[in-house]
Amino acid sequence: MNSRLKEVLEKLGIRELNELQRMSYSEITGGKNCLIIAPTGSGKTEAAVIPLIEKIYEENLPGMALLYITPLRALNRDMLRRIEQIARELGISIAVRHGDTGEGERRRQSLKPPQILITTPETFQLLFLGKNLRKALKNVKFVVLDEVHEFADSERGVQLSVALERLREYSDFQTVALSATVGDRETIAEYFGCEEVIEFYGQKRYEFSVVKAEACGAGELPEADASFSAELMKIKEISENHRSTLIFVNTRQTAEALALHLKKVMDVEVHHGSLSKDVRIENERKFMEGEVRALICTSSLELGIDIGHVDCVIQYNSPREVKRLIQRVGRAGHRLEKVSKGYIIANTFDDLLESIVIVRRAEERKVEKTDVHESSLDTLANQISAIALEYGTIEEVKLYRIITRAYPFRNLDYEFFIQFLNFLAGMGLVFYGDGVVRARRRTRRYFYDNISMIPDERHYPVKEITTGRIIGVLDESFLQTFSGELFAMKGEVWRVISVDEFVRVLPAGVDAEVPSWTGEEIPVPYEVAQDVGRVRRIIGDLLMGEGEESAVKYLMENYRINEDGARYVVGIIKEHVEKGFKLPTDSRLVIECSDDATILNACFGHKVNEGLGRVLALLISNRKGRNIGVEIDPYRIRLIPATCEDVLNALEYLRNLNRDELVKLLELSLADTRLFHWKIINVARKTGYLSKDVEMNRVNVKKLVQRLYETPIFREAMREILVEKIDFEKIYDILANFDDFEVVTYHTITPVGSASSKQSFDVLFTSKPIRAVIETFRKRIENENCHFHCLNCGYTITLKVRMIDSLQCPRCKSRMVAVVSGRRDLSKIDRGELYRIANLVMVHGMKAVYALNTYGIGVETATRILLNFYPDEESFLKALLEAEKNYIKSRAFWD
Repeated sequence: MNSRLKEVLEKLGIRELNELQRMSYSEITGGKNCLIIAPTGSGKTEAAVIPLIEKIYEENLPGMALLYITPLRALNRDMLRRIEQIARELGISIAVRHGDTGEGERRRQSLKPPQILITTPETFQLLFLGKNLRKALKNVKFVVLDEVHEFADSERGVQLSVALERLREYSDFQTVALSATVGDRETIAEYFGCEEVIEFYGQKRYEFSVVKAEACGAGELPEADASFSAELMKIKEISENHRSTLIFVNTRQTAEALALHLKKVMDVEVHHGSLSKDVRIENERKFMEGEVRALICTSSLELGIDIGHVDCVIQYNSPREVKRLIQRVGRAGHRLEKVSKGYIIANTFDDLLESIVIVRRAEERKVEKTDVHESSLDTLANQISAIALEYGTIEEVKLYRIITRAYPFRNLDYEFFIQFLNFLAGMGLVFYGDGVVRARRRTRRYFYDNISMIPDERHYPVKEITTGRIIGVLDESFLQTFSGELFAMKGEVWRVISVDEFVRVLPAGVDAEVPSWTGEEIPVPYEVAQDVGRVRRIIGDLLMGEGEESAVKYLMENYRINEDGARYVVGIIKEHVEKGFKLPTDSRLVIECSDDATILNACFGHKVNEGLGRVLALLISNRKGRNIGVEIDPYRIRLIPATCEDVLNALEYLRNLNRDELVKLLELSLADTRLFHWKIINVARKTGYLSKDVEMNRVNVKKLVQRLYETPIFREAMREILVEKIDFEKIYDILANFDDFEVVTYHTITPVGSASSKQSFDVLFTSKPIRAVIETFRKRIENENCHFHCLNCGYTITLKVRMIDSLQCPRCKSRMVAVVSGRRDLSKIDRGELYRIANLVMVHGMKAVYALNTYGIGVETATRILLNFYPDEESFLKALLEAEKNYIKSRAFWD
């Protein structure tokens, strides 16, 4: 090593390189493209940068010798602090450039490019478009890619991989990629062009504990139930026993709700992506300086943001994936020689089993494989436009060569590429003809609107339709990833009825006794769900053979779970087997039904159950001639209305399909779903077909889908769902080997089948009883404005429904009175309809007034409802509420 560099490192406290840094040094100085996989806090950044800084110093390389590309802007602050000390001591210039960089600083960098530039993938795209910066790209000798697992499973990674190939047109550079958690290192290495993999774990130790808090009295939180209060007090206890604690949760709603309750018993702040930058930085400061000892966060703090010393991590509820657990717990003891200590606080049957399985897999380093976005067409549109702007005019052959060097496009067919160029030219995105592609005026506007492959966030107010009140706000990204109908907000569970300018909802208690599951942002992998099934099977066998204590002992000796947690899990399985039911396991499916709902217990994970559930619902729906609702979790598919026989017959049909038939059926099951509609709008924005500012509620989605059917946009929307939401290959494999599974049916709901409805914080609820909902609905109708119009003398008055004390005209005493919703323009209603309304009012009295003032109910629907018999007012109002709900559901799809 260079003697001057050695002096600088010693001055900064680095007396010698650690083992990882020594291993990396020889490979990197030898000029190899390397992927470095090592635990958080092992010195990966220094391992990559020290040998590269040495080369820059010794060869006095000009500005922009080293590009350091990182997934989050916040990381740049840390990289700058950790690298600039070394660089400045050696007289090497260094700077950060991202979306928030000021105009003056940008100009300085453009006129005199720094030797080291730290940037994001999105800002990297812009370096190709500036005249001076583009010249500086010819000097790039090294590219460091930080946290590559954050890129590899998203379209940001696809965009970055093409940009790196574009950079190769200017310079021949060396790549060093860094990651803490990679499940398939060969794929990731090939993705980023690394021929050498340096994998190092050293003496890094993790301590995991899965804890079910012992239920106690309400204590300090009288408004919370016993088990939740116990969880809060356990979090407080763990936090007080450590100097600084990060509390990870899976959703922003949980972060806010948990903070609301925890702040009553301890000092804590929140950190997540929906908070403003100022709030996030202030909360980071409070945590670093010890003003608060605990910080509740989502994935916003999974990566290497420097927030000072953390000696403990709490994961609230299952982390869902091995890589998330390792990444999150790795934030504690953020050094190689320190122990990373993590507690998982879990309360439900599923979460406890899932957590112990994930901990075991983490200890065995069984990290999930990365789902790479192959041939992403919206990214292809983005990069074709970017290259057209960069070159002005480029030959199609050269353009194809650059793009297909990128790993995600290595299999892109040339003939399809030409068709796609024609498609983009037809939209006016680029000019294409005579074998060349050129930028147009619209190209620049489109590209600058879509630099990022992360979709812009939109926010939708959530409106309860029984009261009309706004209960909160949902991000569009939540709606895009949300599968199912139920979600939690503000301590209650809501069922989505429709999405337009509002997300219209009802309390789940209206048509579900207990909410079963929520749409999770983090899918549970197939392998984890299968391991959960395996543990269930072992516990079941122990209970049948050696008894309860042996089962509890087995869990505590073989998994990181406390006694309360082990006894709780064993208790539910014991109740299940003692009632004579067979357990759903890794090799057994249990179908159970009650009333009009059927649950298929299948330990297949989110992505399999999502796809399988949708095709089952489609088949049953076609056979029964009515809509079938589907809700999934990693271990169950719930179909409403359906019978056990319906599900068995549908499974029998599916297992006989070939690959192409199954793909077609799956696409058919998705094409008319909210999930696909949101996805196709998103893709249409990213490809420039729709303006990025267009709002979902302003688009006739049904017509859009029909118009785009079989176009690249339609194909891309379907491809993204099949990568992000559904594991087609695994579904096909399960159906092809269906004889390997035992299938049993029960005409009742089993303890394990209903275990997911046990209350967890993500679905905390105080669901209103049906009577309370109906009473609220009645009050809302009574407060509606209506037009009271006499057809005999023309007398008209607008008043509240509750203010009508007589259905007789006060002027001429006629009973031919039409009472019309105040939402309608009376002058635009023809006389024939007014007479029909007046007849309904004359015959049915106030019932007709209530019906005609219910949202979405016209004369036809009101007549049909009023002709039925209702034993009491509650039954009648329930019928009106159901009619309103059906109208709202179908309204978005009308022409």
